[in-house]
Amino acid sequence: MLKNAGLSIFFLLIVSCFILISGGYRHTAWAEKAAGEFNIKQEGIKKDNIFNLFFGGAPLMPTENGILIIDAFLDENGNQQWDAGEPALEKALVCTLDDIEYPVPAFIPGLKNGDNYFLKCSGEDYHPTIEKKNVFIKKRGEIIKIEVPCQLPVSRTALKTAPEK
Repeated sequence: MLKNAGLSIFFLLIVSCFILISGGYRHTAWAEKAAGEFNIKQEGIKKDNIFNLFFGGAPLMPTENGILIIDAFLDENGNQQWDAGEPALEKALVCTLDDIEYPVPAFIPGLKNGDNYFLKCSGEDYHPTIEKKNVFIKKRGEIIKIEVPCQLPVSRTALKTAPEK
């Protein structure tokens, strides 16, 4: 009799530990209703487990953060758009984001969701027409591409258009 009571207590202990580790019973009817009402996808939700309790959650994957891609081009006709035949400018500009300088073209991964970043571009041989820009990462995995139109300095355009003798 005592042996059966010990086994049943042991069995109840094992079952309660399993329920505790797996997160227990959760009523999710309101969550399902909200997901349907607001068109929310339930994929990617991670449940708590024993490893998260001791070691913390895993960091976000690079694809879950925002990515910024910066290109520069010589805007020959001054319309602020990259038209066919306008050359790309490689390593002619430097853009600063979070006090880190990136030569353009630049690929900047790992931008946190919901954060606002201040982008500033400058160059010696070319002048960007967009010198300062705010970049806001509003959703997970967002990819933002910025094309920076540039002009030649006035002194170089005067030399380029001067008639030859």
